[in-house]
Amino acid sequence: MKTPNPDVLTETYNLLTDGKGQHHKMPTIAEFMSLYKEREKIFIQRQNLQIAEEFPQSLDKSISKQKFREILDQLTTGQSNVSRTPGERNLCSFPHDFKEKGQKGRITRDDQGKDWVQYF
Repeated sequence: MKTPNPDVLTETYNLLTDGKGQHHKMPTIAEFMSLYKEREKIFIQRQNLQIAEEFPQSLDKSISKQKFREILDQLTTGQSNVSRTPGERNLCSFPHDFKEKGQKGRITRDDQGKDWVQYF
């Protein structure tokens, strides 16, 4: 058995000790497991319903498929909305400081688009 759900485990124990079990004697492990698995299925179904009510799926699949096709077309043709001129300033062109294996350094990008690593 995987890690048991404590709420379902408590519910199963309470069912057996409240006299709602199948017998008046202590249940076997197989009986306990079958009752636990039934309660666990019901618990998961309730939980899934609650999640579905809180977070409804409002994503239109036709729009996402269309957007996916546009991205694939851009990648295959090499045309992209992102311009990549060498002098352009974006997040990658700003200096980044790092520390690796006890050495400090900085990565920078020059106007021609070349990256430089300097250790200090």
